Amino acid sequence: MTKPVLFILKMPFEDKDLPSKNKSGWFCTHCAMIEGALSINPHWLDHIEVRRIDHPKPRIEVIEYLGKENQWLPVLIIGDKKSLTDPKEITAYLAKHFGGAAPHP
Repeated sequence: MTKPVLFILKMPFEDKDLPSKNKSGWFCTHCAMIEGALSINPHWLDHIEVRRIDHPKPRIEVIEYLGKENQWLPVLIIGDKKSLTDPKEITAYLAKHFGGAAPHP
């Protein structure tokens, strides 16, 4: 079985359509939640492939898996075209399948 693939944004990032006011860039709150969960569950990295990609679209790597209309991040791709985009669902899935701390309900 191939490893699930998790796509998250490289942070901080710049958004050409919405320049940051403090010149320090932006972070994606959903991706930051995933990064936090990875930091307290580092063993997940043995079971998944994490790809940190740039903010601008098109996000070619994601398109290759899910098509042009599905470039939302974060996304966990499980098996053949099944995916999760909600960060609580992603982290709950990882905890259920690979152990470790799960999101509080």
